[in-house]
Amino acid sequence: MGLLRFLKCAVNCVAIFAVFVTVILVLPGLPPHNIQFTSYDVPPTKRLEGPLKINRKLDNAEKLFENILKGPESLVYHDGVLYTGVHGGQVVKIIDNNLIPFVKFGKPCNGIHEEHICGRPLGLHIDSKNNLYVADAYYGIFKVNISTGESIQLVSPDTVIEGRKPKLFNSITVASDGKIYWTDSDSNFDLKNLVFTTFADGTGRLLRYDPVTKTNTVLMDRLHFANGVALAADESYILVAETFKFRIMRYFLRGQKKGRSDIFVDGLPGNPDNLKIDNQGNFYVALVIAREDDQAPALILHIGKYPLLRKFLSRSLALIQTGLTLADSIFPHIYLKKAIHASAHAETLMPLLPQIQRVTIVKLNKEGEIIDSLHSIDGLISGICEVEFVNNYIYLASPFNHYLARVKLNKF
Repeated sequence: MGLLRFLKCAVNCVAIFAVFVTVILVLPGLPPHNIQFTSYDVPPTKRLEGPLKINRKLDNAEKLFENILKGPESLVYHDGVLYTGVHGGQVVKIIDNNLIPFVKFGKPCNGIHEEHICGRPLGLHIDSKNNLYVADAYYGIFKVNISTGESIQLVSPDTVIEGRKPKLFNSITVASDGKIYWTDSDSNFDLKNLVFTTFADGTGRLLRYDPVTKTNTVLMDRLHFANGVALAADESYILVAETFKFRIMRYFLRGQKKGRSDIFVDGLPGNPDNLKIDNQGNFYVALVIAREDDQAPALILHIGKYPLLRKFLSRSLALIQTGLTLADSIFPHIYLKKAIHASAHAETLMPLLPQIQRVTIVKLNKEGEIIDSLHSIDGLISGICEVEFVNNYIYLASPFNHYLARVKLNKF
């Protein structure tokens, strides 16, 4: 009798769950709205051999400003000053190991859970005329006078670009003619809702802003999280990281292939984030999350093949978020606000990601061939998204870490 009761209960539970899943998938009008879910695949990971062979060049990293700053996402060095953007909305200057607030585009806020109010500077670039350009995830593209700190907004979140407003301003670079290339990582979700971008089809864009006409042009669309950008040394093409497809795309700006795009490199052993070009015309690609096919499969790496699962997870998460938002509107409370922020923020993804104790920076030549790599396997650092070479050090940025890491170059 006990077994029969158990089987009956199990059948009932399965039936109830099946009904719940069916309702979530087919009921019209559920959030998130106007989102597409189609199947996609990613190529196998390149083997960690040859130029990708594991080394320990980034081991024993030094941690600067530990527990003083959080999330130094992008780095740019100019005239003895290292600039970075951090949680809280500030772009800060680092001079002689001192942190100095420089410029902020957002409004005063009460903590990271109000990131959309604070602002979140992501991409940084300094042009040949000593202007600092900043992509703030929530507030847009800005041009900043380095001497005075005065800023001008070039592109706002309200700008309609070929029928869609940008939602997640990310990376930025400037060509010698003054035109600005930047990424809108996703046209549906902002940074505080980044988890949704991993479930939905890609709507990221590579764009070009013309400072003369003050207009934006979409160069590439439907990228699955458009991220870091870098111009070739001769500016004949521009690269853009497509983070959730583990690849770098190339868009031709000149020559016979002008206006066309191709895959520069794919199958990377991690999610590519920001890109940096060196004075030899080679590119450094920081892999913010490591990937290895022979590890236990991680949900986020294989979910593209299962659009119904992605739709179910997306709608379920949206319903939870809607419930929390409704509760906060009726009974406002700091913990509800924090829960809303945590429900879909990037850091919520971490338990779903492969737990691989490896940091990797890939070096590519101008043809997209992997010619070298830098690794850390001692577990001291993680989540590295960009590099910057300053004197005898390589500095290592991260959107997650509570420190800025650096390693001496004489180790290489």
